[in-house]
Amino acid sequence: MQRYLLWVMRHIPLLIIVLLALSVAACKRTDKEKKADPTIPVQVFDLKPSSITRSLQYDSDIRGQLEVKVFSQVPERIVSKRVEAGDRVKKGQILAVVRGDSLADNVQSAAAAIDASRADRDNLDAELKRQTKLLARRIVSQAVVDQLSARLRSAEAQIRRLEAMERQASTARGNAVVRSPIAGVVGQCLLEQGDMALPTIPICTVVQMERVELIVEVPERDLANIRQAMVAQIRVARFPAQHFAGTVERIYPTIDRRTRTAQVKVVLANKDGRLMPGMLARVQLEVERHDNVVVVPYSSLIIEMGAGDQVTYRAFVLDRNKKDKQSKEPVARERVLMLGIIDGRRVEVRKGLSFGERLVTQGQHQLRPGRKVRIVEQLGTDGKTVKPLAQKDPVAKEEKTATP
Repeated sequence: MQRYLLWVMRHIPLLIIVLLALSVAACKRTDKEKKADPTIPVQVFDLKPSSITRSLQYDSDIRGQLEVKVFSQVPERIVSKRVEAGDRVKKGQILAVVRGDSLADNVQSAAAAIDASRADRDNLDAELKRQTKLLARRIVSQAVVDQLSARLRSAEAQIRRLEAMERQASTARGNAVVRSPIAGVVGQCLLEQGDMALPTIPICTVVQMERVELIVEVPERDLANIRQAMVAQIRVARFPAQHFAGTVERIYPTIDRRTRTAQVKVVLANKDGRLMPGMLARVQLEVERHDNVVVVPYSSLIIEMGAGDQVTYRAFVLDRNKKDKQSKEPVARERVLMLGIIDGRRVEVRKGLSFGERLVTQGQHQLRPGRKVRIVEQLGTDGKTVKPLAQKDPVAKEEKTATP
């Protein structure tokens, strides 16, 4: 032990020299790393007053406000079809004609039976008048006259029955001509010429398309946010860049026990006929709107999960290096945010950011507080367009100058 202590005391100067040398080398390496530490290229977004909405979106089929299925009441074959899908028709216009030969025969038969019954009635009436005169002269009895009166009343009733049968036959013959019950557009044709028309199969549909409607299935939890006369925005795949404005006309008072949804009717004008029944539409109902607030891209946020599933939202803004006032390089400052409405790719920031600041929208995950940055792009106010910024990298410039 004494020898070990003597050896340590004898080599203390040498150990001190070694430690000093290592310290100097470490300092030189740190300075070299700092010089080699480049600025982080970032994309920025200028914070200005903006608006954001919270919306509910649902899918539904477009249908005509009035859609009628046209049937043939006569079970016969179609001998003539006058319209095709897409044709505009007036009320009462002929759509199709079915075979009605037997119906015409029924009308003629009923008319002939009426003529025969009227002739019998006229004969009975004349005989009753003659017998009445004989009764006045006491040639015939009262029973004969009463019997003739009963037969005359029966003949008149028979005539009325036959006239009703004739009217029914005439109506049936008229039903052989199928007419449109409303004015509109022929939607879908299910039967063609030569097909058998039945009272259970529609020949075609006629739709009124000046106004169309959508029946939206709304979950029970969303009903409190929906009001009658609320404005709705409708989009269809055929016109992806256009919005159609509609109105909530009715909120049905019952909820389906199986799906826990209620029906909401949305109506909108369709005078130009571009919205066709059967189209799939996306209905958007604006339930909340905030104006003159800070709105940023959702992708610019740094999201961290903490204990108890607590979520923390952070972001970086740019600031001048306060330690070196002559430096032109901005530095990153970290902010903790409190969010408001989240609308897809955009989010409202209630606390943590102010108008006029520059938010880092790309490159933020490589930053730490106080880190110098280099702005290479600026995001437009629409959140889509990107403007490149020609800014020289001061570190690269120094390295280029130091190169012989």
